[in-house]
Amino acid sequence: MTRSALATPMMRQYLELKARHPGAFLFYRMGDFYELFLDDAQRAAPLLDIALTTRDRGKPDAVPMCGVPAHSIDVHVKRLAALGHRIAICEQVEDARSVSGRRLVRREVVEVVTPGLVGDPEGLDSAQEVALVALLPPAANGDGDVAWGLAALEASTGDFRATSIEADGQPSLPDAVVAELGRIAPRECLLPRDASEEIARRLHAELPEASVTRVDVDDFDPAAAPARPDGFDAAARDAATRAAAGLLGYLGTQQPFVLRRTSRLRRYALGDAMVVDAATRTHLELFESAEDRSRRGTLLERLDAAVTPPGIRRLARWIAYPLRCAGQIAARQDAVGWLVEHDRSRGRLRAALRDVRDLERLVSKVARPTATPRDLVALRRSLEALPAVAVSLAPDGEDSLPGVAAPPPPGLRVPRPVPEAVRLVAEALVDEPPILLRGSRGAGETGFIREGHRPELDALREGARKGREWIAGLEARERERTGITSLKVRFHPVHGYGIEVTRAQQGRVPPEYERKQTLASAERFTTPELREVERTLLGANERAAALEREIFESVRQAAVEMAAEITAASDAAAELDALASLAEIARQGGWVRPVVDESDGIDIRGGRHPVIEPLLARDGLGFVPNDTDLDRDGSQILLLTGPNMSGKSTYLRQVALLVLLAHVGSFVPAESARIGEVDRIFTRVGAADRLARGESTFMVEMRECAQILSQASPRSLVILDELGRGTSTFDGVSIAWAVAEYLHDTPGLRPRTLFATHYHELTELAQTRARIRNAHFEVRSHREDVIFLRRMVAGGASRSYGIQVARMAGLPERVVARARELLRELEGQAGEPGRARDAGGGAQLGLFSTSPAPSGPSAQEAEALRSLRAIDPGRTTPLEALCELHRLVSLLAEQGPA
Repeated sequence: MTRSALATPMMRQYLELKARHPGAFLFYRMGDFYELFLDDAQRAAPLLDIALTTRDRGKPDAVPMCGVPAHSIDVHVKRLAALGHRIAICEQVEDARSVSGRRLVRREVVEVVTPGLVGDPEGLDSAQEVALVALLPPAANGDGDVAWGLAALEASTGDFRATSIEADGQPSLPDAVVAELGRIAPRECLLPRDASEEIARRLHAELPEASVTRVDVDDFDPAAAPARPDGFDAAARDAATRAAAGLLGYLGTQQPFVLRRTSRLRRYALGDAMVVDAATRTHLELFESAEDRSRRGTLLERLDAAVTPPGIRRLARWIAYPLRCAGQIAARQDAVGWLVEHDRSRGRLRAALRDVRDLERLVSKVARPTATPRDLVALRRSLEALPAVAVSLAPDGEDSLPGVAAPPPPGLRVPRPVPEAVRLVAEALVDEPPILLRGSRGAGETGFIREGHRPELDALREGARKGREWIAGLEARERERTGITSLKVRFHPVHGYGIEVTRAQQGRVPPEYERKQTLASAERFTTPELREVERTLLGANERAAALEREIFESVRQAAVEMAAEITAASDAAAELDALASLAEIARQGGWVRPVVDESDGIDIRGGRHPVIEPLLARDGLGFVPNDTDLDRDGSQILLLTGPNMSGKSTYLRQVALLVLLAHVGSFVPAESARIGEVDRIFTRVGAADRLARGESTFMVEMRECAQILSQASPRSLVILDELGRGTSTFDGVSIAWAVAEYLHDTPGLRPRTLFATHYHELTELAQTRARIRNAHFEVRSHREDVIFLRRMVAGGASRSYGIQVARMAGLPERVVARARELLRELEGQAGEPGRARDAGGGAQLGLFSTSPAPSGPSAQEAEALRSLRAIDPGRTTPLEALCELHRLVSLLAEQGPA
């Protein structure tokens, strides 16, 4: 491309702006379009599925370009941001009509949208948070702090929080940091430039959908932070404060207007909430369905009776961060319980909250420089609904016992109205403002400031009205005066007003008419009087438009100054909506209030699965309830056996979900429940591989199991489903057996555990381990049919019913018949050495051989003994022990039956 193609004034302006944002797509405002040029256009066109064209088409040095209409820019910006790109939005910052001569309209980049700073929140999933995270490793901390700093911002709502996480001596990302990042699920993660590449690689591996952005180390200096929200101490040097400073610094360079929206920094500690890691979120389907990653069939969908988007987001936050403090849980239960008992108050509250709408994100829209009058009016209407929310919580006689009006508990925080913001907007803006394009500077865009608000504006409007009336009557007057019946008064956006006369009537044009514009079949003229009225009219319109924009901007800035009060009100409204949602679900489902205390037990009577029960009810089916009794000193491990489809996996998830619901502060579907505090729920359920990391299903299973064994505590709840099924029978039984022993025998551990398995040999553990109990789900068989009763009873299962289940699943009858033949052959070999018959006659491989011992150890046995003697249990991790056990079992299997 030649130098001349880039030497035009417009391209010079574009290149100067692009040089300031080299890593971003530059959306350059030109009238009603945003244009991209050069490499930006060539890269963006296929990503946005828009046409790539050229400027000065046909010339050898034509500049590649593409563009999108201003009214649809947000869709395209969000699409690029979701793909991990940065977008610089360049607006015209002066009215093109005010520019004289050949001077270009002045343009500036008003914001930079990044994967974690999504810009206009319009169009975002109402239940989804879009987070930006700043992560500060200990090496970059200074002052001897060995903790990691983590700060997170949800820019669309202004939620800003920070925490410190102990390093634990791990060279890369500690597991606690990884777990917290997974819980936040950021779109973008900020790292200091001097952080190691190993950390960046681990972030990419653990958060494949997040972008990692390097920022200057100096940005993490609290003293240099561009804003000081409440809770932020610029003199502090702790890791959390420094991480928050890094995030504020990034915000100041990309979207400085969000700083005023970010009015409060909230400190939190990981120990305040139950840990719910990525595996548990996936296995329990808390937020995404395992089938299609939608919300359908998830716990969040089940609990979602919220009437506002902030209420949905608050529910999701509570599910991700279940409480651990029994007092906080009880306070939330008090609030839910009051709403359950007061139907009329709950109904009024939910009706009032509907009008509050998404107040959190409305504040963020108003804080943006591209906000429109309609955004401010929407904010006003949401704020006007707050007083009705407070009134709705007053109990009445129909909700209470006669003479007893139970007041709402302290947990029901009433949002405080912000009447000053309501008055400010109501006095200045009309109730139905016209639709304006974002960033619009057009002189004709008026009519959104209320009449009577500013006398100066009213005078300009009156002058413009009179001018329009004079021009409207001009056509009739001139037709009558000149006798030209086809005469018309026309307006052109460039040439202004003109008197149009066809060529056939040119001879009748009065001498005082001045030629202004020549058309194909007519001429346009003006007169001194028309020219003067036009100048007055257009000047009044332009001054009125400028004054309206000035008034609107002053009102918007005043509203942003009240962001802290509005945010506090929206926070209380979101909490009320979430509590009312929990109460509505509890009332509809007949759920009960669980007791959460510091005991060691989990005692649930008549527990039901919160998600599956209503699904069955839609089909006219009932859910069979079951009890749970776990106790660290009694029934610590419940070993479940039985066939597929009997209800084992459903029961495991049911117990985990009821425990989680109790810690959320929700009621639970059961007859009664007492839950001893749980610090973490571990789940090893289902099968999946990670081919992108080169990990098989079995490797994923072993990694998750190793994490459980290394991180579980006496307060944990461990859920294991079909552990060891991803490998051979010998290997699987051995690993499952060893894991059960480890959970039972390890001093100071003893987590409450539910362990479902098809390895019936494991039932023998109950004979040698005092705190292991056997249970199974009842099954009835009639000839070739089986009936699953879904009722859990004590003792091991009698048989597996695998062939019957296969037949029910639709396997061809020929395959089923052949399977029966093979089963009879195997049952005939059940008495051979090395095999054991289960109680129902089904052949099971015995864990221990019953054949006589050989006269001397084989080579494989000798090697296994040497390896065992070389192991130092004190320095062997659980994963290393499992891997060594796998190797030894494989080694002994090579020698065949003894």
